[in-house]
Amino acid sequence: MWTLLRRWSLRRLLVYLGEPEANMFRCPRPRFVVTVLAAITATMLTVAPPSAAQGDRWMPAPGQVFNDGWKPLDGLGATYRACQEVRWHFDRSLEGSDRNTLINDIRSGLTTLEPHTGLKFVEIDNADSADLNFRWGDLVAEGWGSNVAGIGGPDGYGKGSVAFSNSVDWTLNKWEGRDWRRLEWPRPDLGPGWYSWKEGPGREALVVHEAMHAMGFDHVKDFTSIMYPQGAIPNNRGNLSSGDIAGLNTMYLNNPCSSEVSSDNSEESVPPAELEISKPDRYDGTRVLRANVDDEGFMRAAIRTRLSRGQPLWVEVYACDSADCEDYTTVSEKKIRVKKRGRAAFMVQVAQDQFVAVWDNDDELLVQWTVS
Repeated sequence: MWTLLRRWSLRRLLVYLGEPEANMFRCPRPRFVVTVLAAITATMLTVAPPSAAQGDRWMPAPGQVFNDGWKPLDGLGATYRACQEVRWHFDRSLEGSDRNTLINDIRSGLTTLEPHTGLKFVEIDNADSADLNFRWGDLVAEGWGSNVAGIGGPDGYGKGSVAFSNSVDWTLNKWEGRDWRRLEWPRPDLGPGWYSWKEGPGREALVVHEAMHAMGFDHVKDFTSIMYPQGAIPNNRGNLSSGDIAGLNTMYLNNPCSSEVSSDNSEESVPPAELEISKPDRYDGTRVLRANVDDEGFMRAAIRTRLSRGQPLWVEVYACDSADCEDYTTVSEKKIRVKKRGRAAFMVQVAQDQFVAVWDNDDELLVQWTVS
């Protein structure tokens, strides 16, 4: 049965995450309806390269090449400082009674990461003071699709966030824990002797996967890794691989602890001006799923285009040097790619009187905002 599952999975298990597909086959009675567990889902948000102020965080060397065992998000390094106490909070306001033990998986998942990172994860009651925020969400309504179990990524330097779907099967309490399991149930609607089953790692593996995205890790092609995007394949059965541990050690554990800077001789900081973004100018059928800018000047947006998956997009932040903007200065530019169903998400750092534009590979403008 495992061989058939494995063969079917490798044939094209890239039914991207979420609600399982069914594959029926005959085997010695009783007969089964084989249902493959949803894979781990993650949508990564990316930010601009760090300034010198973020020098105490690990960053990849220019041109550094990573093998399939582990990989940081493109252009980014560690979200947190070495040895940092990472305060985390879980917003349970949208939690159902059939999912109310996820808090246990979050606690145990973060505990699993501590010895490999040197970080100390501390649970707090205030989301505004947290360095890592977990929440429930209607990810369908948010534009991520019906098959997404969770999303995670950095929200700027020193900040990360994770959201879990409050509707998919994998976030139910029956998947609590880390161990690999097989769940079976009869299918009288299909006739006598028919069963359905799901096989996969416990929910804690999903927590660790999404938390590592928030810490700065990308997907990899090594299917023994917990960062492999298809959690239903019986790879490392939900456990950290040697590549995962090497990445956690490199980005966090093996780096010297940051020295604490005394505030006695520091200059008084001036709060940044509150920024706003304009209503978007949209072209070629582009839709804006969401867009906002936070108090630290990080703009996050998700759009839906008419382009196919994998096509490149360019996100440019620029400032006008003349009244008619014939002369302008590019502040930052980054390359992203279109994801499933034409979606793309990004994060960039902005300032007042700048513009944010998204271009396709033919230099056609898709959407633009003004920052004020």
